[in-house]
Amino acid sequence: MIVLKKIWSFIKSYWYVPVLIIVALILRDKSGKVKEILEVASESHTKQINAITNAAIEKKKSKKIIEEEYVNAIKKIEEDYKEKKRTLSKKDKSFVKNVITDWEDHPDQMAERISLKFGIHYVPKEK
Repeated sequence: MIVLKKIWSFIKSYWYVPVLIIVALILRDKSGKVKEILEVASESHTKQINAITNAAIEKKKSKKIIEEEYVNAIKKIEEDYKEKKRTLSKKDKSFVKNVITDWEDHPDQMAERISLKFGIHYVPKEK
């Protein structure tokens, strides 16, 4: 997907290059405007590529954080259930995963939903 975005960015940035070359040959542009336009297009393309790459890196980081939160939440719940001599079913694990995925931007609400489902006392972190 990233490769397609980069290709699309290249096409968007340089579609007029052949047209400019033809116009330059026909008009014999000596003022250097064609060169300036090409330099601006190149800078724009570079910025777009950097933005796409940075977005992909941020997405990977946030996915890793979500996975770590999921693992930590499951461990905590399993520990609490072991104390109560219960085991966590696949359905409950699925519930936790869905809550973490759906409420990743609102950690307090995520924790409230999980604590209500499993009867765990939730104490919010102080900011």
